[in-house]
Formats: sequence, structure tokens, C-alpha cells
Amino acid sequence: MKILNITIFFSFIGFSLPLWGQSDTWAFQYPVDPFTTEAKLDLRYLNESFAGEHGFIRLSEDGESFVRGDGQSIRFWAVNNGNATENMTDEELAYHARFMAKIGVNMGRFHGSINPPGKGTQIHEIDTAEVEKIWRYVAAMKKEGIYSTISPFWPHNGHMGGWVPEEWGIEGYSGKDPLWAVLYVDEKLQNAYKNWVRYLYTTPNPYTKVALKDEPAVGLIQIQNEDGVFFWTMNAIKPELTAKYEAKFAEWLDKKYDKITDVYAHWEQVKLEQDQPQNGRMGLYGMYDLTQSQTGGKAKRIADQTQFLAQLQYNFYKEIGRFYREDLGCKQLINPNNWITADIVRLNDLERWTYTSTDVPAVNRYNDPGHVGENSGWRIEPGHHYTGLSVLKYPQKLPINIKQTAGSPMLVTESGWNLPHVFQAEGPFMIAAYQSLTGVDAYYWFAVTSKAYMEDPYFSWHTYEDGQHPMNRWTCSAPWGVGMFPANALIFRKELIQEGKTVLMEKRSLDSLWARSKPVISEQASFDPNRDTGNPLQQAKEGDLITPLTFLTGPVKMEFTQQDEPSYISPELEKLINTRKGTVLSNTGEINLNYRQGVMKVNAPKTQGVSGFFAEGETVNLSDVKIMVESEYAIIQLVSMDNHSLNESGSVLVQTGTEWRPKNWQDEPATFKSRRDSIDGFKIINTGEMPWMGKKLNASIELRNSKLKKAWVLDAAGYPVREIPLIRKGKKCSLQLPEDAMYIVLEE
Repeated sequence: MKILNITIFFSFIGFSLPLWGQSDTWAFQYPVDPFTTEAKLDLRYLNESFAGEHGFIRLSEDGESFVRGDGQSIRFWAVNNGNATENMTDEELAYHARFMAKIGVNMGRFHGSINPPGKGTQIHEIDTAEVEKIWRYVAAMKKEGIYSTISPFWPHNGHMGGWVPEEWGIEGYSGKDPLWAVLYVDEKLQNAYKNWVRYLYTTPNPYTKVALKDEPAVGLIQIQNEDGVFFWTMNAIKPELTAKYEAKFAEWLDKKYDKITDVYAHWEQVKLEQDQPQNGRMGLYGMYDLTQSQTGGKAKRIADQTQFLAQLQYNFYKEIGRFYREDLGCKQLINPNNWITADIVRLNDLERWTYTSTDVPAVNRYNDPGHVGENSGWRIEPGHHYTGLSVLKYPQKLPINIKQTAGSPMLVTESGWNLPHVFQAEGPFMIAAYQSLTGVDAYYWFAVTSKAYMEDPYFSWHTYEDGQHPMNRWTCSAPWGVGMFPANALIFRKELIQEGKTVLMEKRSLDSLWARSKPVISEQASFDPNRDTGNPLQQAKEGDLITPLTFLTGPVKMEFTQQDEPSYISPELEKLINTRKGTVLSNTGEINLNYRQGVMKVNAPKTQGVSGFFAEGETVNLSDVKIMVESEYAIIQLVSMDNHSLNESGSVLVQTGTEWRPKNWQDEPATFKSRRDSIDGFKIINTGEMPWMGKKLNASIELRNSKLKKAWVLDAAGYPVREIPLIRKGKKCSLQLPEDAMYIVLEE
């Protein structure tokens, strides 16, 4: 009987599952790494001698990807690791940078806030301690060939010591007031922001003697993090800020129409109580109204409001981008923001249009584990609930299901399979495969929280009566996270999986954006894999949204146009997507997902593998590899390490993954409330303790390759610990995979 069935059985009779870490698991250990040449797995060679060795990162000729200063294509395997480094010693920071490079990372993001923190500060002051941390970070990453992305400001009050001081002089804002949407219209905050970043980018970095504006190791500049005029936070802005928006709206209307009072004729006399045209103020609808279908004069008025807000946001980013370029002399690529909207269907494309004001659009998007409970935004506690669904079975949850802007790269600057997911190990494989297929240019894992693996993910300053501690939910510094990087960083950065041809090119006129018209396809997870079994193109033909499974077949893009133009939808989709069988095939033929079973296969010349849920004794046949699986859930990947095809390679990495939990973790099936809905999931009974415990693997492989003769089991740092039998039979070799190791290297 499978574990899943046992879970269901126990839930019926009222028993909890046993504590995690019994006989079917093994304990993870990471040794201190001397970083010697004896390691058989070390991807430092993929990086340049130092970041920026060949000049500044630039856009490719078609604008859709990145190249180094010498014109050579470059791909980024990226992480959010800046906050982890803030309290490291210089020795720890150097170790961390080397560790990151070893597992395949070549881009790191420092998400900080250089504005003055706390009470008693003046708005133009600078948090020089935070700036110093950024400078030190850039210098350390540079030495190991890792580029930096710098995020210097977040309007949330958590990055201001919880306070907006009265001394800042921002009308209406003091105390614990987040500065949502203030930066777009408040000149005092705009000028302060420019002062902060001027110091950051033009002062020579004491660790390199080079100002960041002249530093090629800084790959990308973010203007700010997670803010926008089309999100629900607009409903909570202060009356004083509302007045500024209303004044700017009146000014905008006065330019668009002959006289501001003429707009009422255009709007069919639709008015708001807040309207004061005689005082130069015109009211704005709340965000809810922008998410709804409208008719008549109200639709016309909201279209004007939408256009006004979009152009306001666009022009702000354009001006700040100009400031970085012309006033500061920054030579790096610029990303304006990375946020979402109140309605992904009606407003997301509009948000992305505002990002065309600078170089690179981005979004922050996570695979949400459905985790609820007090303090669940930052920690895991006994009594919390979660769903933790596998993306292999719910592919609409894949964070890189993204409609990309034609002619631009695309970034996901924060994402991950956050705890308390148990299927996190599928994440890096899925991201490497579908990121390669669709051309999403960088995916920043959130968050690295240690110099290597996190040895203690618990908040030990709080202890429950039974001795448990709350657990950090935001770490990927674990075997299922950074432990799964090497094979997948190699796959993505060496382009071992093909990028597909565009399967959908949506044409969006600006007028359709202002009208908030429904697009052809949305990134919203509206697909139900258990119920949607019709023709994948039928919805589009009827004028509704096309299935989000399209994102798994190849690149999906949009182009902004002046006039309405027909969109392109590949006729291949009807062959690539079979909703009755529950299968999706990439248009390259290299990735095959069966979301009914929850199995993804990758079958490319230089990498082949499988991830998912298996029947007992199931065999997966790929071009050069046969994989026999006894485990219920596993990830098994083979990657050529010498750039030859797998059947000719003299060095092959076999990387495996499974379910991971802390020792003594315990949860049980439960139904719980999330907002208004009742959801089937799990209740956490015990958050466990270290070490990480992985389910033992029971699987074997057979590879068509006449060169390979040896098989080495590696430890978590990539060093050989023992040789295991590699059985040869003619032109094939076979291997029983060890139950307690993540990496095996096959050699001549």
C-alpha cells in the first residue's frame, strides 16, 4: 500500500501519521567545503573569472535576452541572497560566494532599503550602513563571477524600522504608515529617492575603488520593489495623497479635452462626489471598479482614469530611468518594478506596458503552498494548515507561466516553492526545463538564508510548551532547494533544452488596455486540471480566455500596438495539449507533462530525466535512458558534463531528489478554512528539528553509452565518497541508485 493511501486510511480512523525521520528516510549532512580541485562537481568554471570581466551586461540584438560586454550570450541562474549576507563576517561572505558559484549561481539580488530608517531621521538622509552592505556584497559576488541585481527601496514600512517619521514632511504620513503609491506623485519623496541612489551609485565602493555606476559586476538596477497604481493598496492611501492624485488627474484631463468641464459630456454626465473641477481636482474610482466590466459613461470615465494612471506610472519610471542614465551615468540595464495588479486578467498587461518605459520587465510570483495561520506570512507554527499541491499535478501554478513582452527580456525577481511544501524538489527541474523552453531570462530563488545550507531554520527565541520552535518559511537553503541547483543550473545556463517557437503572440492595442478588455490569454490560474477537458482552443474561439496550459508548450508573448490587430495562435496547440488525457507536450518535443499522473519527462540529447509520482515498479523510457522507479515520488536527472550527448559523454551527472522534511516533522490530513472556502489539506502537528531528512530513493537507471566505466557517489559538497558498481552490458551500462545520495558522477 502506498503512503498516500495510508494517509487517507489514518485520517478516517483518527490517527496521526508517524513522526518524519523513521526507517524510510536518511539524514542530510553537509561537510565544510575546502573548495579543492578534488571535487567532481563544481560549476565555478561556468562563471567568468570575475563578474563584468567582459564588460557590462547588455540586451541582445533582438532585445529579448542578455549578452555580456563582448556580445556572448549569457543566462542567469539567480538567487535572492543579499539579506543573508548582511551579518556575515568577511570570511563567511567569501565562503558563501564561492558556494553559490559552485552550485551554478551567477546572479544574486540584494533587496534592501537605503532610505533613512526609524524615528528622528530626515528624508534626504541615507542609511549608509545599508549602502555599505550593498557595496561589500557586490565586491564579494564579483570575485566569484556572480553579477548583482540591486533593489534599493520598498515602500512597505517593514524596511523603515516600522516608521515614517513626521520629520520627513510627507503630508498625511507618520507613524506606521507604508508609503504605497507615494513615490509616483510626491516630489519630496522623489527628490529624496534620487539623493539616496546618487550616493549609492556615484560614491566609490571602498571594497573595489569603483563607483557602482561604473561597475560591470552590477548587472541590473531595480528602481523599486512591489508597488504600483493598479494594486489594492491604492484603496488605502491617505486623503492627502488622494488629493495629489486627483489634482494630477484634473491636470491630465485638462490637456486631453479642451476644458475640464467638457469631460462630462464625453462621460455621459457620470460624476463623482469628490469632483471639484473648479478647484482643479477630479475624483477617482476605487480599485474594485477597475476590476469589473463597465458600460456607458462609467466605462468611458474609468477608461480615462486607467489611461491617466498608466501614463503616470510609465512616465515616472521613464524619468527615473533617465536620471540613472544621464544624471548619475549608470551603464547598467534598468528594471522599473516587479509587481502584480488587483486583477490579473484586466490589469496585468497594462502594468507590463508601463514597464516598457525602461529596459527589463519583471514580476514577483510564488508557488503558494496554501499556508494559513497566525504569523503565516513569515513563519510556520504548530496548528497551521497548508495544501502544498504539486505543480506537476496543478501546472497552472507554475510561477513562470508568463506572457512576455515581445522585444524585452523577462525576469522573475522573487519566487520559489516555499515551505511547508513537501514537493519542493520538483521546483528547480521544472524551472530549468520550462524556463529554457519559454525564454524567461532569469528566475531568482527566494531566499538563500545561509552561507551554504541552513543549519537551523528555526526561530529559537520562541519555544512552545512541548519544546517546539516556529520555523522559517522563506528559506531555499536546503537539500530540496539549493541542493537541486547543480544539474538544473547546468541545463539552463548551457542551453541543453531548446527554446521553442512562439505559440501565441497577442496584439494589445493601447485603447484595449485603457478599456481593460479581456486578453486572449491570462496568467491567472483559472484552469482546473480535474474538470477542464475540452478543446484547448475552443474558449479562445468563443472569445474567452485560452487555457493557461499554453504556457507549457512554448513562448507566449504580447506586442503593444497603436491599432487593434489580430493575435497569432499556433494551430499546433490542439496537438500539443490533450486535456482529455491530461498531457501537454512542448513544441520542441523535449518536455512532456502528464498532469493527471503528475509526471514530467525531459528528453533532450544532452539531458534526460523524469520527475513526479510513480506506480510501483514503473519504467520510464527515454531516448538514451531507461529509469526504473519503485519510489512513490522522485526526481531523477542525467546531465552531460562535457557538452557531448548523453550516449557519447565521458562524464555524466546523475542528480536525484525526493521529499524532504525536518526530523520529527508531523502533520495530518485536515479540512480548514481559507478566506471563505473549506479546503482539504494538512494540519501541522510538529515542526520538527534538524537535520533535514529525505525519503530513501528506490530506483535504477540504464544508459546507452559505451564509454562510461565508473560510478562515484558524491557528498553534498561534490566530493567522491565511494565508488559503486556500474554494470556494463554491450553498449549499455546500468546502475542501482543509492538510496541516500543526491549526486552520482559517471566517468570513463
